[in-house]
Amino acid sequence: MANQNLNEKSDTIVSTAVFSKDGKNRYLLRKTWDTSKKKLSVIMTFPSTADSLLLDQTTMLVINGAVKSGFGEVSILNVFSAINSTNPRIDKVNCSVMIDECEKADVVLVAYGRSTSYTDDKQKVLEMLEKYKDKLYTLIDSKGLPYSHPFSPLAHEWNIQKI
Repeated sequence: MANQNLNEKSDTIVSTAVFSKDGKNRYLLRKTWDTSKKKLSVIMTFPSTADSLLLDQTTMLVINGAVKSGFGEVSILNVFSAINSTNPRIDKVNCSVMIDECEKADVVLVAYGRSTSYTDDKQKVLEMLEKYKDKLYTLIDSKGLPYSHPFSPLAHEWNIQKI
C-alpha cells in the first residue's frame, strides 16, 4: 500500500452447508475463521435458505455475535431441518448431525426464541442434548430473559449464560 497510515486486514472464512439431496432440508451451516479458538453450536428452530455463500440476517447476526464473543467457529443447527415447511417434524438425520456438532462444540447455545410454538419438539431436543448439559448455554436478552433468538433486537448484544 502506498499510504503508510493504512492498515489492511484480510481473513478467510471456511463455509460449509449440508443439505438433503433434494435441497428441501438444511442440516448444518458452519463458518470457521480461527481454528485456534473455541467452537460454538447454535440451535434455533427453522433453517433458512442461507448456504455456504449466501447469508440471511440471522446468520450474519450469529456470526457477528460469535466473533465478538471470542469463538473461532460457529455451527448453526435447528430443531427442524425442513426449509419452508408447513408441517415440520424432527428427523433422524437432523438429530444425528446435531449430536455430532454438539459433541465437537465447546459451547452449545440454545437460542430458539421464546415462542410457544413447537414447545414439545424443543423439549425433545433439550432432552436429546442432556448429555451435553455442562456446555449448554442460552442467549439472555437485554431484559434478562433466556432462550432469546439472535434476530431479536433485544439480543443483538450477546449475553451467554449457562442453562
